[in-house]
Amino acid sequence: MVEKALREHTPGSRQMILEAALRLAAERGYVGTTMALVRRATGLPPSSLYWHFSNKDQLLAEALEHGYSSWRHIVPPWEPLPADGDLRDGLLANLRRTTSDTHDALADWWRMGLMLALESGPTVGDGPRERFLQIRTQTLAGLELWWSEAAGLPAAHTEILARLTLAAHDGLFIHTQTDAYAELDSLRRRLADGLAEVADHLGKHDPAATPVTVDLPPATYEARSSSREKLVAAALEVAAESGYEGASISRICAAAGLPASSVYWHFANKDDLFSAAVDDSYRAWSQAQSSRQPPSPGMDWATELPRMLTPVVASLHRLPPFLRIGLMLVLPKRPEPLPGRDRFLAVRRQSREDFAGWFRGALGADGAEHADEMAALLLVIADGLLFAEALESADMPPVTTSDLLARLIAATPFPTQISH
Repeated sequence: MVEKALREHTPGSRQMILEAALRLAAERGYVGTTMALVRRATGLPPSSLYWHFSNKDQLLAEALEHGYSSWRHIVPPWEPLPADGDLRDGLLANLRRTTSDTHDALADWWRMGLMLALESGPTVGDGPRERFLQIRTQTLAGLELWWSEAAGLPAAHTEILARLTLAAHDGLFIHTQTDAYAELDSLRRRLADGLAEVADHLGKHDPAATPVTVDLPPATYEARSSSREKLVAAALEVAAESGYEGASISRICAAAGLPASSVYWHFANKDDLFSAAVDDSYRAWSQAQSSRQPPSPGMDWATELPRMLTPVVASLHRLPPFLRIGLMLVLPKRPEPLPGRDRFLAVRRQSREDFAGWFRGALGADGAEHADEMAALLLVIADGLLFAEALESADMPPVTTSDLLARLIAATPFPTQISH
């Protein structure tokens, strides 16, 4: 009996617990991961889990740290730019090293951290989120140092570049989750070109002085009076607090002030409800993006691009519900995808096609071949900026961000006059 207890409390059992907890958190999020599930996954008794960890919050925080340490042993930090090196070449080489899709199997800690960014309610503990924020703070500091040495810019400018670079990493990670056949290298090349272009611009201009102005869109979704709309709004609210796993029918009905029978009057099940929530929220968000109409012939499309992007960037500060819920459905690493995931991916494809249509209309025949990749790049950076907002509450004005984002997207040379 003593020997069995010692085996259950050895360092090997601790690592087994950490790896099982990380794997479950990558599948189910914080709320959906329980000590009972970890116990069943390891085959260890409860006493062994509580010998090593006092509660779930401590366990998941240390599991995230364990996953990050394992990832860091494989994935190298950014290498300094040689004294005579080309900035674009250095950016591309580093992006290839740190965004390889072959690292996905080691990235459960990253997946878990991004899922925590989407779960913000009282049932979500602070430990794992705080550890993920510490990792991001360290990463941003390293990127700021890299940019300072590579571009020789003031600290305020290197911070902007570091945040855009981290957003690119988060966005590329999401891109690989939403597109099974994602071709990353062309996006990496565009990101390298775009980040170099932004660095060049920051070296010559004060970004706060950009003259772009635009009317910001209204809130992306507002509940109305019908029971269906109350249920949709409640589903969005509860999922924002506790994730998809924690958004039970009973909690949604309590938030809506309606009986459970009302759900089944309007929806076949919880998954149908969330699909409707994605649809309704996306429709409201899309209608608010009135600036997405292609610019008129004869106008400078590069000047018009920030005007189109500013409402998009502004909406990210509000964490559009369809994106929050959709990413909750996409990020979990499950053998069988969550129901509702396909609906979000369809909405995402529509959004990408809408942006590509803007670029095709703006670029004309000479640049239309680039429209799809530019739209994909826009979604990559927008996803990354959404997580920056959720985790770090980045306070750069939307107008400033949209101007820099436009320069990043438009870095590849195109004709600027719109021709049809």
